[in-house]
Amino acid sequence: MREERKELDKSNINKTAIAFLSGSAGELDWVLPILDYLLKKEFNLKIIFLSRHVLKSVETNSMLKDYIFQENNKIEVVLLGGYLWEKIERISYLSYRLFLKLKLNENPFFCKLYKLYDKVFEGVFISRLPSSLLDLRSEKNIFFNEYPSLRRPRDNWVKQKFNQSLFFYCPHSPHIYAEDLDREYPESNSLDLNKKNFLLLGHPADYFMINDDRELASPDLEKVFTGHPKYSNNWLHNLQETSKNFRDTAKTREKINILILSRGAGSYLDDESHKNLVENTIKVIRNQIPNYNLLVKKHPRELNSHWDHFIDDPSIKIVNDHILNIATKADIAITYWTSGAMDCRTLGVPVIEYFDPNKHPKQQVPEGDSYTTIYRKLGVVLSASNKEELDVAVSRVVNENYTISSDTPHSFYTELIASSNQWHVKIDEILLSSNLINNKN
Repeated sequence: MREERKELDKSNINKTAIAFLSGSAGELDWVLPILDYLLKKEFNLKIIFLSRHVLKSVETNSMLKDYIFQENNKIEVVLLGGYLWEKIERISYLSYRLFLKLKLNENPFFCKLYKLYDKVFEGVFISRLPSSLLDLRSEKNIFFNEYPSLRRPRDNWVKQKFNQSLFFYCPHSPHIYAEDLDREYPESNSLDLNKKNFLLLGHPADYFMINDDRELASPDLEKVFTGHPKYSNNWLHNLQETSKNFRDTAKTREKINILILSRGAGSYLDDESHKNLVENTIKVIRNQIPNYNLLVKKHPRELNSHWDHFIDDPSIKIVNDHILNIATKADIAITYWTSGAMDCRTLGVPVIEYFDPNKHPKQQVPEGDSYTTIYRKLGVVLSASNKEELDVAVSRVVNENYTISSDTPHSFYTELIASSNQWHVKIDEILLSSNLINNKN
C-alpha cells in the first residue's frame, strides 16, 4: 500500500471525512455505513491507519478491505503506523495521563513545562500527516475517531490544527454496555448543534455505563444516540436476503454450515477453558450433525488458538472474512460470548451462546446471586453454559430446521434496532446545521 495517494480533486476539498483508525477493524466496521453514506453525498474519504495492528486487522477482513481499497479517486488510504512512531505516541499518551493523574495541570510551573514537552510530540505527529490532509486545515471537515481517543493528546493536537471541523467519536464495536434493560434512561429529543464534538452511541444506557465523569462527561461533547448503523435494514437488506435463501436450502445440501465465533485465552478465558470450549463444540456437532462444515472466525486477539490443532481436519476451516459475510453461508452460529451474536441475529441466523458467565464473570451482568450475559438478557441467543446444555441447544435448532426460536427478544433489542434504522436522521441534522449537506442531497 502506498503511504500517500495523489491529492484529490480540489473542487470537492471542502467536503471531506477523515477516519483515524488505531485499534482494530471494529472501528472501521462500526463507522463504515456512515462513511458510505457520506461518499454517496460526494464527500471525499481519507482512511488514516495509525498503527500496523489495525491495518493488519482490516486486511484480514475482506468486506472492509475491499471497500476502502476499491477503485475510487474519492477514497484515500494512508498508513502512518510504524514501530518507532507507535512507541513515540505511546510515550506521549502515558505522559499525558500521568500529568493529569498527578494533577500537575493545576501547577502553573509544571503546566508550562509539560506544554513544551508536549509540543515535541505534537510536532512529530503533525509532521507525519499527509500534505493532502494538512491542506484542509482551514476547511470544515468531519473527523471520526473511536471514543477512547478523547483520552489521547493527539485528539487535542488535531482539534487545534483543524479548528473548523466537526469531530465524531464512535464505539469500537456494537457492544451493548447496558445491564439494566428495564430501566428508563433519559434522552433529549433535541441536539445542541452549536457544538463541534459529538459522541455517537447505540443507546442512552450505554453512556450510563461508560461515563467516566471526565472526558466523556465534558459539556463540549454532545451525546448522540444513533443505534448501530451496521444493524440498519438499509445496510443489511441484501445480506439478509442472501442469508435466508442459503438457509432455505439446508434440506437439499449435503452439509450443514456451523459458524463458530471464537474467543481465545486471555483476560476472559484461561487456556483450559478455551480448550474445553473448542473440543466440546466439536464433539457435540459431530454427535448431532453428521455432515457438517465448521467455519471458525477467531477473535481479532486470538493468537494462540486451540483451533490451530485442528487445521488438518477437512471439516474445520479458519475464516477471516467479515462476520456478516460469513453468516450469509451459515445455518447456525455458536458464539463464545461475542457481539457477533448480534450480527448473526440480524441476518436471521439462530445463535447459541456457549459460555459460562458464572465461571468467567468479568464484564458479565449480575442477576441475583449469579451472572448472565447481555445477549441472554436480550433474548437473542440460546444459552449453553456447559457441554450438556450445548447438546440440548444444538438439538433444538436442528429440530426447528435452523430457524430462530419463536421466543420474543427483549423490548430493548427491538428499540435498539429501531434506532439503528434511523441513524442517518440525527447525522443529517448535524450536517445540515453545518452546511455540509443540503436538503437536496
